[in-house]
Amino acid sequence: MKLYNQVRKYGARIAVGAASLVGTGFALAQETPGPSVFQQIFAAIGVEGVAAAVVTLMIAVIGIAMAFKGGDLGKRAVRKV
Repeated sequence: MKLYNQVRKYGARIAVGAASLVGTGFALAQETPGPSVFQQIFAAIGVEGVAAAVVTLMIAVIGIAMAFKGGDLGKRAVRKV
């Protein structure tokens, strides 16, 4: 539970920091005459498999979040009845 509280407390700050670092990296990247390293990497990855994996991961994340919230939502519904 302690780890969960730490994630809730600092999770948004970590996400914003990581996003700003990634954004800064893309902003400072220099243009190359040919395809960039990122374009080469993305061209080598099969997009269909990655899309399916991302969708599956997001469904799992939403399911876990609903599992945490389910108890509170059930209590709230019972109190209103």
